Amino acid sequence: MKKAFTSILSVALAVLTAFSLVFCFSSCGSTTVDPSDAVKLSFKSGSDFSYLQSLEGKTVTINGYLAISSPADGSFIFLMNLPYQSCPFCKPNTSQLSNTIEVYPAKGKSFGYTTSAVKVTGVLEVAESEDKPFTDDYGYEFAFKISNASYTILSAEELGDEMALWTKVAESGLVSDLYNMFNYVDFVCNWPNYWVNDYTDADGTTYPGYYLYASDALSFIKDEGQQYNYGYVKGYFESLIKRVQNLDPEKLSALVTIIEKSKAIADEALAALEAGNYTSTQQYVEKFNTTDYIFTFPTGEKLAAEFENVYTEFSDWLGGFEM
Repeated sequence: MKKAFTSILSVALAVLTAFSLVFCFSSCGSTTVDPSDAVKLSFKSGSDFSYLQSLEGKTVTINGYLAISSPADGSFIFLMNLPYQSCPFCKPNTSQLSNTIEVYPAKGKSFGYTTSAVKVTGVLEVAESEDKPFTDDYGYEFAFKISNASYTILSAEELGDEMALWTKVAESGLVSDLYNMFNYVDFVCNWPNYWVNDYTDADGTTYPGYYLYASDALSFIKDEGQQYNYGYVKGYFESLIKRVQNLDPEKLSALVTIIEKSKAIADEALAALEAGNYTSTQQYVEKFNTTDYIFTFPTGEKLAAEFENVYTEFSDWLGGFEM
């Protein structure tokens, strides 16, 4: 019997989308922060935790765009370096923000929404460690945030020469589709770590959740209409490469390489799954308070490391677009 695979993150995104239907055009959160000594922060530097620690408590500035799903009450914003995005980006199969910064106004202030590029100025707060990140009300995790902040609208002269290409990339919807690609690659490499929540059948009988079986993983990938079938469709990766090359084959060549590496990882993982290169043992599963079969992918650790590397390449590429 096939069961629906549920993602906690998708529920959180649905809540955020609901909040984004109404915008709060209140104060832009003006503060007493002195921008004269501010350090220019970049999205790419946001992946360097040691560097962030060196800036703890200092005034920083960074340019970006407000995600559409920033809370309607203006209590904080999701700042991204990509315009027209409805939801913040997360590392696949996690609630860890990626190329997205949470920005909080001064106490008693709130942010208004704008589609324009903005310059944010505020105080950098860094988590105690990468293993103990901040967590917001929606469950998103992040290693740093900007508080006591305000923003100003950037003029055309303040935007970099690359913004024409960057705007084309944003308008094409390519980046969101690449995140879907990474979700697929992560699933093919890490399917034993995915699970189905407790569920109740049509007769009202409740069954405990469980970690995916190999047959479930193959179903989610191969069966038409299933959650990850899009990545299994013939020519999927090639179509992404073609879209990149149609935008700018020279300036976006690094992105083509990232997609090619992702395809190679996914192909290897899928071949191992189809060949039955996995093991299973019956054991007690504390998460679901039941005894069940747990599957192990012998090459999973290697593939997961390769996936982590190529995703980091993509995150660095995405963070490299600075205004």
